[in-house]
Amino acid sequence: MLIADYIKSKLSKFNITLDDNELEGLLLKNSIAPDEVYEASNTQKADIALHSYIPELLALPDISEGGFSIKFDRQGILAYYKILCSDLGLEDKTISKQPKIRNMSRRLW
Repeated sequence: MLIADYIKSKLSKFNITLDDNELEGLLLKNSIAPDEVYEASNTQKADIALHSYIPELLALPDISEGGFSIKFDRQGILAYYKILCSDLGLEDKTISKQPKIRNMSRRLW
C-alpha cells in the first residue's frame, strides 16, 4: 500500500475525499514521494502529513444547495487530530490562544 492510499483511506472514514492534485500537493509539502510505500519505518511521516492537513479541513464550510449537501464528521476528525497531536508530540493548531483579562483597577488608585 502507498502512503497516498493510507491517507485517502484514513480521511474516507470521516467522509472526506481528496482529489489527486490536493493529495499530491500534501505529499510534496511533507517530502513524501507519490509512489512511496507505507511501511513500519515511515508511519510517522504519513501521520505528520495528516496532522498538517486536518486544520485546513476543519476550516471548510458545510455545503448545502438544493437537495445536495456535503458534510463531514467535524467532531470525529477533531478527536482524531487531537490523538495525532498527542501521539506525535506536535502542537494542536486548533486551540486559539485567548488573551487574558486582568483586573488592573487596583493599580490605578
